[in-house]
Amino acid sequence: MRKYWWKILAFIILMYVCTEGFLVKVPVLEGRLQQSVRNLFFHVPMWIAMMILLSVSVVYAIKYLRTGNKKDDIISLEFARTGLLFSFIGLFTGMIWAKYQWGRPGVMILSRPVRRWLF
Repeated sequence: MRKYWWKILAFIILMYVCTEGFLVKVPVLEGRLQQSVRNLFFHVPMWIAMMILLSVSVVYAIKYLRTGNKKDDIISLEFARTGLLFSFIGLFTGMIWAKYQWGRPGVMILSRPVRRWLF
C-alpha cells in the first residue's frame, strides 16, 4: 500500500477533475457555444498531454540511439503508446464537441480525399 499511494492520489484527483468538469457553472453565452465551453476541461488537456508525452518519447528515443541503452528504448515506446492513447481520446472528445457545435462529427468537415484516405 505504501508503494502505490501516488496511484491512489492520482485516481482521486482525476475523478475530482472529471466530476468538476461536468458540475462547474459556466457562463451563459448566447448562440451555439452554451455548454460546449466544457470542452476546454476535457479536449484541450488531452492534446496538451499528448504533445508532452510524445515529446518525452522523442527525447528517450534520441537517448537510446546515442547510448544503446535498452531501458531508454522501452521508456520511449511506452511514452509513445500513452501519447497515442491520448491522441485518440482527444480526437473522440473533439468529435463529440463538433457534434454539439456544428451538428455533425468533426471528421465530416474533412475534405473527401482525406476521408477516403483515412477510411
